Amino acid sequence: MLAAIGDTPYNIVRLVHLVAVVVGAGLAFTAPVLASKARTSGGRAASEAVAASLCALIFPSLLVAGVAGGALVGMSNDFWDFGQRWLSLGGAIWMVVLAATLAAYPPTWMQVFNVDDKQRKIASGVVHLGLAVMFVLMVWKMGAPEGAW
Repeated sequence: MLAAIGDTPYNIVRLVHLVAVVVGAGLAFTAPVLASKARTSGGRAASEAVAASLCALIFPSLLVAGVAGGALVGMSNDFWDFGQRWLSLGGAIWMVVLAATLAAYPPTWMQVFNVDDKQRKIASGVVHLGLAVMFVLMVWKMGAPEGAW
């Protein structure tokens, strides 16, 4: 076994998971506001620079967050299990959020979907809704073992 809950390797992966969640979700939720402010105050060039910067960080951060979260499940010595409802739903929603992120906030090095502005706004809404549902699942851990923190 590589680590158990509370061991240093587990805590390092947990820290990576939490930092990636804060960065990815934080930028996803603030991206529309930041892009709008840049557009009104700095014009098109500033808006494009802000959008490119945000897009370069959102998808990779959310990808790392999910991979680290899955690693935490694997490192937990069967305390956390993908058979638990909150983890199964969280994993499925994470995949949907990643796909929607590629449509709404694609990094310049990874143009997967060809979407127009209306579809981009819908994908952005899916990202925000998915992240909000995941936050609820991760905080309340519905279906987790008794006494789980």
